Amino acid sequence: MKKSFVTILIAILSISIGVYSQSDADASKLFRTSSVQKPDFSKIDNYVLGLKIGKNVSEKEMVELIIKKSTTNLEKARAIFVWIADNIAYDTSFKVTTFEEGLAKRKGVCQAYSELFKRFGELAGLQVVVISGDSNQYDYKKPSDLDSGGHAWNAFKSDNGKWILVDATWGAGYVKNRKFTKEFTDFWFNPSPEIYIFSHFPKDDKWQLIDKQISKDAFLKMPPITPKFENWGFDSKELLNHFLNSKHSGFPDFYSIDLDWKIVKMPVSAELKKGTTYEFIFEMPQQEEIAIFLNDTPFFAEKKGNKHTIIFKPDKKGNALITIKQKNGQFAGVLSYEVK
Repeated sequence: MKKSFVTILIAILSISIGVYSQSDADASKLFRTSSVQKPDFSKIDNYVLGLKIGKNVSEKEMVELIIKKSTTNLEKARAIFVWIADNIAYDTSFKVTTFEEGLAKRKGVCQAYSELFKRFGELAGLQVVVISGDSNQYDYKKPSDLDSGGHAWNAFKSDNGKWILVDATWGAGYVKNRKFTKEFTDFWFNPSPEIYIFSHFPKDDKWQLIDKQISKDAFLKMPPITPKFENWGFDSKELLNHFLNSKHSGFPDFYSIDLDWKIVKMPVSAELKKGTTYEFIFEMPQQEEIAIFLNDTPFFAEKKGNKHTIIFKPDKKGNALITIKQKNGQFAGVLSYEVK
């Protein structure tokens, strides 16, 4: 991406996404027309995060404390997910692989996390499985590489009989340069299977939990899409179909920052054409400001209520950076295109 004078002040992870393009008319199906209502776990989360449980407490007593404020299977699983993510660190020495040792040392690798979630879930009366497979965090080159079983996660059966996916390892934080950073990530509890398959490929295809199972070849071409895309307004099923069933082109570069927004309309091709008119529509708090910078030239959004609209007709080639004004008055990049 070409540099502009816009200072990107937030520490962001660039997600360079290659997916298949289609016309803007067809791409409108990628965005939901209504919001997805997710359960409010705030009371359960706050209760679990406030727990202080010593290492001398039995596993059964520990689970009873963790799920004390929970009634349904979903709530019990959520409480267990939060406790594990908050209390178990990733073992960067890769030596702690069992849940017994992980619980004793309060650290472990993904196998320890997933076994512990299964153990606690079963003590809470849940039906839980450990899923072995691979993730997109490894630089796999060929389908046979996906037979290594380099990652593990879980599924549990909810009250309505539906299997729900959960990854307590990724919910706990992340590893960079062999150093674990604790960062609770809500997204890896109960994301849609259509979003999950972009990052998690199970050895047993039945745990893809999607209508039409994908191949190893298809998974290796998957872009690094995360559950955040559902929060931003993308329809997970349509996004997966869009990727699998269209000719390959490109998708804009997203930057992974926390955004209270919904994408209503935007071009889905990474490249925009000089002289062509495009419409961007975002829903976000009215006090926010959003603008497109084409190199050094800003195009500001018109605001009507919480809807921000930009009619953008690029008159020159270069980098088009969609930005949001921060509290310090400067704009941070969230999405970029190349104008050809």
